[in-house]
Amino acid sequence: MKTIGAVAAIVLCLILYSSCSPKLAPVGHYQDTPVIADGNTDDWKLPLRFSNPQYTFEYTVTNDKKNVYICILSKDEATQLKMLRYGINIYFDPKGGKNKNIKLEFPVRKPEQNQNNYNNGEPIRNSGTKLSKDQLLLQSDYYNTKGFSNIENGQFSVGDTKNSIQVALRLHDDSTLVYEAIIPINDIPDVNQYARGTGKNFDVGIAVNASQNRYNNNNNSPRPSYGMRGMHMGMGGGGYRGGSQQQNQQPKEEVNWYEFRLAFNNKQ
Repeated sequence: MKTIGAVAAIVLCLILYSSCSPKLAPVGHYQDTPVIADGNTDDWKLPLRFSNPQYTFEYTVTNDKKNVYICILSKDEATQLKMLRYGINIYFDPKGGKNKNIKLEFPVRKPEQNQNNYNNGEPIRNSGTKLSKDQLLLQSDYYNTKGFSNIENGQFSVGDTKNSIQVALRLHDDSTLVYEAIIPINDIPDVNQYARGTGKNFDVGIAVNASQNRYNNNNNSPRPSYGMRGMHMGMGGGGYRGGSQQQNQQPKEEVNWYEFRLAFNNKQ
């Protein structure tokens, strides 16, 4: 009887401990094959694993021992225009608290475009939705960074070689808009890409109707910097005229959070 009582006590302790322990998110998906940031879906299994509550875009977040990979896909016209005009914010919280201190913004307005919307020196005119998206894509070659390790807060061109972030945006013939990003784990603070089974949650937040400051470069950037390793595909910012009234009319940011733990390949 003493043995049975001891076993019961141990089981009870384990139950109490598990109920009081912090909730751990599931392990993420390990990326077995290389990803190229080119705005194509060849490197991804379709449909993508998740969607926003309105089902207007799909997304997947994966990792290997070096990088976090993100793909976003939308066939919804209104969502595509939000992506191109207001850009996409990607947030990273390695502590699993849905914190927005580390973020990647893409696409953003070119520095020389200032408060106007120009294409090769001429104002972009709304002569059809398809044409407007094509013109916005031509401008989608800058991104902002904030809070990363080894990378200054600032604005970079997608062709910059000063850091290893890669981004791409492409509109396909079937009217699908594809966004891809590759972020080195080593550039995300408080993450050890060589640690296995740490049990720490990792949050990635995706917002397609993003913050107002992407149009006036007030993203806590000490200086603009130009360049980055990646594919040149386009840049958002169409239709903004400046002024407080237009800023107040911009959609409120809605963040879709994916909570997981970094995955590791046991064969390596």
